[in-house]
Amino acid sequence: MRLRWKLLAYYFAGFVVVLLTASFAFRGIALRAVHSHMGGMMATMMPDTMRDLQNAVSGGVEQAVLVGVVAAGLVAVAASVGVALSITRPLAQMVEAARRIAAGSYGQRVDYRARDEIGEFSEAFNQMAAQLEATERLRAELLATIAHELRTPLTNIQGYMEGLMDGVIEEDPATYDMVRREAGRLARLVGNIQHLSRLEAGAERFAPQPLDLPAAIQTAEMSIRPQFEEKGVVLGSGAPDDLPAVWVDPDKLQQVLLNILTNACRYTPPGGQVTITASQAAGHLLVSVRDTGVGIPPEDLPHIFERFYRVEKSRSSTGGGTGIGLAVARAVIEQSGGSISVESTLGKGTTISFTLPVAPPSA
Repeated sequence: MRLRWKLLAYYFAGFVVVLLTASFAFRGIALRAVHSHMGGMMATMMPDTMRDLQNAVSGGVEQAVLVGVVAAGLVAVAASVGVALSITRPLAQMVEAARRIAAGSYGQRVDYRARDEIGEFSEAFNQMAAQLEATERLRAELLATIAHELRTPLTNIQGYMEGLMDGVIEEDPATYDMVRREAGRLARLVGNIQHLSRLEAGAERFAPQPLDLPAAIQTAEMSIRPQFEEKGVVLGSGAPDDLPAVWVDPDKLQQVLLNILTNACRYTPPGGQVTITASQAAGHLLVSVRDTGVGIPPEDLPHIFERFYRVEKSRSSTGGGTGIGLAVARAVIEQSGGSISVESTLGKGTTISFTLPVAPPSA
């Protein structure tokens, strides 16, 4: 049964029950009032008159009830139609929008502005539709980006192999080394995608333990210093020795530090500086990597931790990495119980900061 007919039945049944109850009550009250005013002697001396009077009162009440039932039916119809339209109209819009979304049209929205429960439902529906649209857009962009990133090394490998087969390219160690590097690049990309997928799915194994943060920073600094020296960027660090231990997976923390430092080196021109600092805050430790590089435009700041997002849109081999490093860093930090953020001024530099929980005393 349609909702509007259910509402009509409910309203009409409610009105009829109220009228019948009121009619019996009014009839009893009226008869008692007549008997009370006329007195027992009137009933004894003129029983016929008394009977006629009671019948008249009963008939009047029954007529009033009949009129009331008709009026109640009309009111029930009007009320049910009004309420049904106010409820079913936005619901019908949601049903139609949901069907179109299911068919792939993710731009559907419900226009309902009343501030009531249906309005809250409509707002939640629109938020869900917007999230689905954003997810579908990211999915399409992700597939396109993965296809582009995989195509580049595959195309290079194919070109070298065809050149070797046709005799256009000489068979020397340099050519084979070039093919090996492209294959390694392809393998690293696939490995990074798989690693990020496991992190975001919560399938990556974490082995947190108490860790000396200044020592971990020094290890990462020593590992990546040759890359900074080759480009001519100064790398420095500053962390108090009395910091408490953090509760984190050591290998995962090294991965985060190296990903962030690699990005900082890539976007800092020669002669610039990158500094790692650590400090203690309430219940956690704060690590910041500050560079004097080119900075990030404000419109790109909310997206730099997204998968495959790069500020440099050309996707050339010299313009940056694959856009996975910071996404991996965010996933690791968040699953370690911390948070990560970025601040940047275009032309002056960028600061990426993340927090880590302090190791529990029992550890």
